[in-house]
Amino acid sequence: MDSTTTPAASPDGDHPGEAAETLIAFVDSSAIVALVDRNDATHEAAVAAYQDLLQQGYRLFTTNFVVAETVNMLTDGVGAHVARQWLRDNRLPIYHADEQDEHRARALVIGSLSEHGLSYVDAISLVVMERLGVADAFAVDTNFLSETP
Repeated sequence: MDSTTTPAASPDGDHPGEAAETLIAFVDSSAIVALVDRNDATHEAAVAAYQDLLQQGYRLFTTNFVVAETVNMLTDGVGAHVARQWLRDNRLPIYHADEQDEHRARALVIGSLSEHGLSYVDAISLVVMERLGVADAFAVDTNFLSETP
């Protein structure tokens, strides 16, 4: 993972001067599911990567779209009880995508030439990362990782 400094406006509202030296990484639903689901093939690697990010001082955040996707993925994969528990206990700062983010994401999905297609949630994530100037992402989804800058 490449290191980067925070954007001018960090996702949790820090003042630009304070945020300039902080490392920030976006967290994808694939990483969250891998952390929560101990039977996930990438669980151990995700745990190690998460611990490494924290040791390096990264501040992590996600989007409201990723929260929704994560709850659905956890419900389908490990059950509604675990999904509800994660939703209750989640402490990641959440950036709420706005109408402009959605408009740009829609254009990305429509214009995507990717063979596997670009999901709308991944497009929102990419747009938000660009808007905030965040280059680092914590993800295990190879489709998402192939789309990040």
